[in-house]
Amino acid sequence: MVAAVGAIAIMAAVAAMFTTASVSQIDTLDAETTRARLVAAADAGIAVALGGLSEQGGNRVWTLEGEDHELTFDGVALKVHVEDEQGKIVFEHVNEENMGWLLDALGVPEPQRSIARDSYGDWIDDDEDARENGAESEYYNPRGLRPANTWISSVDELADIRGFTPELVERIRAYGTADTSEYFDATHANLLAIQVMTDGDANSPDIISRRRELSGQRTAIGFSAPELKNHVVSIVAEARLDGGRTVTRRAVVVVAPPGRHRYAIKYVE
Repeated sequence: MVAAVGAIAIMAAVAAMFTTASVSQIDTLDAETTRARLVAAADAGIAVALGGLSEQGGNRVWTLEGEDHELTFDGVALKVHVEDEQGKIVFEHVNEENMGWLLDALGVPEPQRSIARDSYGDWIDDDEDARENGAESEYYNPRGLRPANTWISSVDELADIRGFTPELVERIRAYGTADTSEYFDATHANLLAIQVMTDGDANSPDIISRRRELSGQRTAIGFSAPELKNHVVSIVAEARLDGGRTVTRRAVVVVAPPGRHRYAIKYVE
């Protein structure tokens, strides 16, 4: 009798174990299915924006002002907007002085500001002479790193530079790009980007003009076919379901590149 009871207890424990494993597998499958659905919806939002960007002629509904477009795909709510990559801080043209203006505008306190500015200058120059608050190979070698001695290739690279905390890099990400070596275009740029890419003056004529435009005193310029020729933009799509489940996808695209194609996707992340 005791043996029988023991056997039943063992069988119950094994059954419970398999039940727990099955529930866990179902939860995992459900999470994967939900994510796949969100990704598909976000990609659909990007496709809709691409269709609007590549229309031939006429005024386009999509503009470079970054306004959100609310869409729905397969029951998933979407928020999609377009950003002008050439209206961001182009790091291929950001020197030590520009970086100082950016850190000032972001309100980075001392001594972090001086350390980050000088270290950025040391990272992109081609010598081993560290600035007063900077860092060269001697600082990075124990970390398995070495200065690039050229312009940074991505915003993420800033995280390798002394003085740039993960929090600071994320703040900079919203304003900067390393996706294009094209010229900086202030037409649709953020005010901070104009300040950093020009002369560091928060009240320059370009910034005053742009501020008036953003406040509605002057109509923002929409898309036109000639304006977007070979222009680099990013499309950001956020897909969301009830319960707070979200996925954000970002595509960097060249609109109307040379040749017959209406657009060329550089990458999607």
